[in-house]
Amino acid sequence: MQIITDKTQKEKKEHGSFSFPFLLSYERLSAYESGSFLWHWHPEAELTLITSGKMEYHVNEQVFYAKEGDVIFCNGGALHAGNMTCSYDCSYNAITFLPKLIYGYKESVIYNQYVRPIVENPGFGGIYYDYTSTSGKKVHDLTLQISEVASNKKEGYELTIISLLTTLWKILWSDYEASNTKSHGDFRRNYERIRSIISYVENHYQEKITLDDVASCVHLSRSECSRIFKANMQQSLFGFIQQYRIQKSLDYLLDTDATITEIADMVGIPDPNYFAKTFTKIQGMSPSAYRKHRG
Repeated sequence: MQIITDKTQKEKKEHGSFSFPFLLSYERLSAYESGSFLWHWHPEAELTLITSGKMEYHVNEQVFYAKEGDVIFCNGGALHAGNMTCSYDCSYNAITFLPKLIYGYKESVIYNQYVRPIVENPGFGGIYYDYTSTSGKKVHDLTLQISEVASNKKEGYELTIISLLTTLWKILWSDYEASNTKSHGDFRRNYERIRSIISYVENHYQEKITLDDVASCVHLSRSECSRIFKANMQQSLFGFIQQYRIQKSLDYLLDTDATITEIADMVGIPDPNYFAKTFTKIQGMSPSAYRKHRG
């Protein structure tokens, strides 16, 4: 399984309905190929409650190492991805919602004073709530309550969810206002460039990709392209390309009868020996072992 996105990395999955844009889903990282979900975004805000295990969670330029009980808020429109740490599986509740459930309409004081500063700041990716902190415990309890109410669906549950989200948002807004780095200016300036680079890789991973190709698509020099990507994504551009190619190879290994050599070529690594070496480094086992183990 993997998250399906369009060419801009926007997730295609529907998050709730037009009449009630809210969705609760129970997830685990081991359900995804390689124990990770790839970079994507959606207009809805998201709360991730870790119910067991650990997760390395990336949102924009931030990296959070979350454990059981922790909650991560991801802003709508923010690029995010997640993976296992130290081979630990991770189960979590994912709650996605449009903040309009809280503010109602954009002319309201609720929107302009408490919601707009957050949702209209593309450089603000999210906040990590450690369960052991005072605010973290409050956010955990509220997120757990929201999960339980959404799961039980008793009469009037929608009103209860809105009430709980509003209470949680007040905590979020207070923490956002108190943050010294709430603008995340560097990432804000480079946000569209990063998305364009990721989109280019996703659309051309089967081909030979050079630094000149990528730099050209975002109108930057080679050195500046590499610098911006690494500074904001915490990994090199080359490392990201190879990781993405290996991720895509998992589908071919499990869903086709193609040989390892053929699959290597399909994902843009024409040298099967180098493909096998890279695959083993990233996945911890050879392509043939992965096919046998997961197939």
